Amino acid sequence: MTIQILEHRALRGPSRYSRYPTIFMRADIGELEQKPSDTIPGFPERLRERLPTLQTHRCSVGEPGGFLQRVRRGTWAGHVVEHVAIELQCLAGIEVGFGKTLGTSDDGIYRIVYRYRVESAGLLAGREAVALVEAIAEDRPFDVDAVVVRLKELREQDMLGPSTRSIVDEAKRRGIPAIRLNSASFVQLGYGARQRRIQSTMTDRTSALGVEIADEKFRTKELLRQAGIPTPAGVIVETLEEALRAGDEIGYPVAVKPEVGNHGRGITARVAQASDLEVAFASAGAICGDVVVERSLTGFDFRVLVISGRLVAAALREPAHVVGDGEATIRALIDAVNANPERGVGHERVLTQITTDEMTVRVLALQGHGLDDVLPLGRKLNLKSTANLSTGGTACDVTNEVHQEVRLMCERVARIVSLDCVGIDIVAPSLETPLDPEHAGIIEVNAAPGFRMHLAPTVGQARDVARPFVEMMFPTDESFEVPIVAVTGTNGKTTTARLIAHALKYRGDRVGFAGTTGVEIDGVSIVSGDYSGPEGAGMVLREPTIDHAVLEVARGGIIRRGLGFDSCDVGVLLNVGDDHIGTDGVDDIEELALIKSAVTEVVDDTGAAVLNADDPTVVALAERARGRVIYFSLHEDNPVVKEHLAADGTAVVLEAGNVVIRSPEPPVHVLSAIEAPITLRGVATFNTANVLAAAAALHGLGMPVDMIRSGVSTFHPSATQNPGRMNVIAFSSFKVIVDYAHNVPAVMALGGALGQITKGQKIVVAHGTGSRLDANIQEFGAALASVYDSIIATDIDPRHRARGETAELVRSGALGAGFAEDRFEVVLDPLEAIDRAFALVRPGDVIVVQVDEVKPMLDHVMAHFERLTGSA
Repeated sequence: MTIQILEHRALRGPSRYSRYPTIFMRADIGELEQKPSDTIPGFPERLRERLPTLQTHRCSVGEPGGFLQRVRRGTWAGHVVEHVAIELQCLAGIEVGFGKTLGTSDDGIYRIVYRYRVESAGLLAGREAVALVEAIAEDRPFDVDAVVVRLKELREQDMLGPSTRSIVDEAKRRGIPAIRLNSASFVQLGYGARQRRIQSTMTDRTSALGVEIADEKFRTKELLRQAGIPTPAGVIVETLEEALRAGDEIGYPVAVKPEVGNHGRGITARVAQASDLEVAFASAGAICGDVVVERSLTGFDFRVLVISGRLVAAALREPAHVVGDGEATIRALIDAVNANPERGVGHERVLTQITTDEMTVRVLALQGHGLDDVLPLGRKLNLKSTANLSTGGTACDVTNEVHQEVRLMCERVARIVSLDCVGIDIVAPSLETPLDPEHAGIIEVNAAPGFRMHLAPTVGQARDVARPFVEMMFPTDESFEVPIVAVTGTNGKTTTARLIAHALKYRGDRVGFAGTTGVEIDGVSIVSGDYSGPEGAGMVLREPTIDHAVLEVARGGIIRRGLGFDSCDVGVLLNVGDDHIGTDGVDDIEELALIKSAVTEVVDDTGAAVLNADDPTVVALAERARGRVIYFSLHEDNPVVKEHLAADGTAVVLEAGNVVIRSPEPPVHVLSAIEAPITLRGVATFNTANVLAAAAALHGLGMPVDMIRSGVSTFHPSATQNPGRMNVIAFSSFKVIVDYAHNVPAVMALGGALGQITKGQKIVVAHGTGSRLDANIQEFGAALASVYDSIIATDIDPRHRARGETAELVRSGALGAGFAEDRFEVVLDPLEAIDRAFALVRPGDVIVVQVDEVKPMLDHVMAHFERLTGSA
């Protein structure tokens, strides 16, 4: 009973299925399509036995145990895989809950979608869920525990640590977006010129010198001592002989640590004699050649956290330890401590399990013990040389107990070392009184302190230390917003997005643009190609110079990876045509509409969703849109617009050839449609619609009407401002139009304008798209036949088809629509096809060149222009 995974990938941004990151799986459940769960003997019982925690899943029943009720009544394998993938992640300490399973038009093929937080773990959970469901169906053994262990390993390897995660969560609570920049803890908060970056708890403004000072323990102490701050006396040594001499001079016990190091590696806190010093020196020397030997202070281990010059938390830390019962070995006592349900692997739970490693063995040896010794009743024995929570230590919050002089001292230390976020380690009997230099002092400062002990102390009050950290980077009285305008639809995306970007730049903004023609920063091309997916959005949003982002969003990117942003200020949905039906699992126009609707579903509550009132499919999506809806329409008597305006809504409409903003306020005239160059004096009606959409988007951003007018009236259908989109090149006796029109609606829209552009013959160089269904390509050919007098079919985009196959399908569609066979030619090379069109053209004619990669075809047209006109 094999389940075949046909597709499996992470949708890293909002998608047709969810606003949150999800894993998408398309699976063929094979013979299980005929065997729902209630028809497989023992399936419900074995499923519950293997994963008893599925009892918590409510499913559509809406109560605990609801999913298992569905299994007993009968459900399909795809649905079971969804819930198992979710539960496996939960068992690994990755709490997720969302999932859905959808059928397709193909028998036995399902789309399974479930939430993830760690991509690698989410993908593995899906694969193992399939394997587990197969095993249960066939009554085979399956090691769930081994899978959970592997998922935990991936969680620890790839999930943000608790400190970084707390900062990201606080930023998102404030409405500040986050982009993870690598697989570690390097994160961008905010977009564009308003962004800040962190690496764990270091910021992009953390002093490099301060980090270097903190990294060198002896240098830190010298600097603090010169400022009158108590630190233990000590020296730097390079050899064992120097270390032994230092021990004698300072007096035992001493602390031994590497001059440069972190996470407590190589540190031995209380070395009581010369023989122990040899072991401690070797341990420290393995981390750094320079070793610090210093007086060992007597007292408790405290960590004080200072952010932006202010003490925000303090904790009493205790190293991992066991307490003897007079019977169990130290090894058994460690196992008993680790059995505490509050202890987990890595950062899984409040406390971390104690590992038995080289440090443990060394620390025990220094205390005269081994792992198999029986510890006397009541004897407490430390297992680590440091009190780090990551090695099994515990923490007790003492923030309210810190004496005012100690508080001021710590805040001075942060300024002396020049760190915006610093963890200060103090050994002292207490922090409730000023430090006595004879018995207490600062032993270390940390440039990237962990927050975990403060966020979730073992004992005492939790401190929300992420809040002052984020406030330090993003003061609440300062704006951190970089407005995003996202534009989607079947046709007109590029033109509308470029028009919006142009208007913003014309106003003086620094705009990042990503679309099917590439990525531009402040009008300068950075990369060329199709960047209408999340990769292009990411390039723009990571760019540190922009203050506005305009993103063209294509269907393919949403399907394959989700949106490249979590939310936008303005979402524009231009239209939904039947292009792409039958590809990427899109079976009908309703499904395509839901995919494109993702853009308007992530509009901020204070933003605007711009919708085409002339497209019934788009209008039907209005209820799914967020923010306030702004309609646009070519018809002032559009009933959708009238109803919307009656409800105090806003719309941008064409009234007597003028672009007008209608709202509860008096009507606002923007400009005449003929004043917008891309409309070709009102001839290109489809571009008039794009002007309306752009005006609505700019109005949604709050741009003054005079600036909207200036932006629209200075945007031309030129190869410079809008390459490959309705570029009209006037030769001496005929015209050439370079345009992207690649589907039936686009062909028909352009055809409606050509009759007013020329009275001569209409010649087209066109190509179908190989990824479309045969019927779609033939319909494209029929549309060409209804518009043009001569068709030259080339084959620029064959995709999976043999070269020339797509052109023949276009021919089949055109001839089937009654087109004259002698007026249809196939010239597979696109540049040769352009040459053939120039051979056919006569005075008064127009040539339309359908482009895919704009530059080579446009350059070839311009070469003809230079040859025929003598212009360079």
